[in-house]
Parts: sequence; C-alpha cells; structure tokens
Amino acid sequence: MIDARSLEPGPEEYAWLEASLRKVGLFASFGHAELKAILPYMLMLEYPAAFDICTEGDQGDALYLIYKGKVVITKKGWDRPVAALGDGNFIGEMALIFSQPRSATVTTTAPSVIFCLASIDFNRVLDLHPNLKKPLADLAAARLRELMK
Repeated sequence: MIDARSLEPGPEEYAWLEASLRKVGLFASFGHAELKAILPYMLMLEYPAAFDICTEGDQGDALYLIYKGKVVITKKGWDRPVAALGDGNFIGEMALIFSQPRSATVTTTAPSVIFCLASIDFNRVLDLHPNLKKPLADLAAARLRELMK
C-alpha cells in the first residue's frame, strides 16, 4: 500500500496556507500572529490518485486543506458522490469537533498535495483560543445539514 509522502513547505506554501486558513470558518477571526502559531502544526502531504485520505466510520483525527489536487467525498448507501472538492477546500472539521467517526470517505481523484492538522494539535489551538469553539460548532452543524440533504 502506498502511503502519503511528507513534503517540506517553503515560503510560497506557507503564504498560501496562511491566506487559505483565513477562509476556514474556525480560523477566519485569527490574526497574523495566531495563524503563524498554527503553521508549524500543519503537515504538508502528497497523496497519489485513488487514495483514501479518510474512510467513513474511522475515528476522525485531522482537518485537511487541499493545496493542489482533487478529492471526492462519498457516503455508504449513496448512489452518487456527496461532493467533489479541489484547491483551497477543506474537509474533516466535523470529525474533530464532535470526536465522532468520519461521516464520509474522502478519496483523491488526482495526485494531490494536502495540508493536515492532526486532532491533538487542533485541540492545542482550541485551548489557546477557546472563543473559536462556538463558531466551529456552528460550521459543523451547517456541514451536517448539508450531508443530510
């Protein structure tokens, strides 16, 4: 089985990551210094096409931000994908917030480079910024409603 390959982000990737994190609901209110504190926790991983990044039912353990690539989100029992996402989209916040199993499977449809924030580091960020817990819960509830359609 092929695993993700870890990459070393450079200044261009860190600049993109900081700008992109501002678009993720839970980080939208972060200032420059707060975002800079998060960047070292973000792992940059390269995945091959047709790789399951996370599988429905597995324990949620990370938030993912697509730098370059494409993924499809599928759910057991559904006859079509829930969503197809690409550059700049994020996934996985619901599993982290609720500490529940993954509600869907995320599979790359092309070679992809994705930033990952592990749950242990995510919880460190929330401990440093407890004011983010409510906006994050609101965001997760909206995503859950979207999946139930």
